[in-house]
Amino acid sequence: MEDYSEKQLSIIMVAERLFADHGFHGTSVRDIAQEADVNIAMISYYFGSKDKLLEAVFRFRMEASRKFINELVENEVMSPLDKIYSLIDRFVNKMMAEQYFQCIMSREQLNKDKSPVRDLIWQLKREMLGLMEPIITNAQKTGAFHKDVDVMMMMTTLFGTIHQVIPAQFILRTDPAYQNMSDVDFREYLRERLSKHLKKLFKAILTHEF
Repeated sequence: MEDYSEKQLSIIMVAERLFADHGFHGTSVRDIAQEADVNIAMISYYFGSKDKLLEAVFRFRMEASRKFINELVENEVMSPLDKIYSLIDRFVNKMMAEQYFQCIMSREQLNKDKSPVRDLIWQLKREMLGLMEPIITNAQKTGAFHKDVDVMMMMTTLFGTIHQVIPAQFILRTDPAYQNMSDVDFREYLRERLSKHLKKLFKAILTHEF
C-alpha cells in the first residue's frame, strides 16, 4: 500500500467527502484546499491535479481490499465457505463505513461526462474479480462448491446489494420499529441483517444444486 503522510491523508479524506457531496466537476481544488486548510500549491505538489487526487482516493480505498483478498486466497486453513463469509463481512463493513466513497463510485460510473476514474473503476472491478475467482474455482475443483456458478454475477450481487442498502437505510430508519434505536445500534442492526442475508444467499448458490 502506498504510504501517505498525515497531511496527504487529510487532503484525501476532505476530497472524498466533497466529491461525494458535490460531484467531481462540482468540486474545485480551491474548495478542497479551503476545507483541508492547505494551500492549492500543496495539493498540486502532492497529487499533481484534481484528476490525480480523485485517483488517489480510489487507490487508497481499494488497496486494503486487494491485500485482504490475496491473504484469503492464500489461506490454507479456512474452509471455502468461511472465506466467502469473510469476504461478505469485509465488504459489508467496508462499504457501509465508506459511504462517501460509495457515492463517488456510483456517480462516476453513471457520469455521462468524461470521468478521470471511469476506466480505473472497471480496471479495479476486473482485478477484484480476478482475485475472488480462485476462491470459488479452487473450491469447485474439490467439490465443495458446485460447478454451475457465475462468479461475475456473484460479485455483482454482493456489491450491488450493499450499494442498494446504503441509500435505503434512511427509509428503513423511519420505520416505527427502529425509531427508538440509537444511530449506532441501527447501523449495527442493519449491518448484521445484510450480512446474514448475503451469507444465506451465497451458501444456497454455491452449495445447493439447482
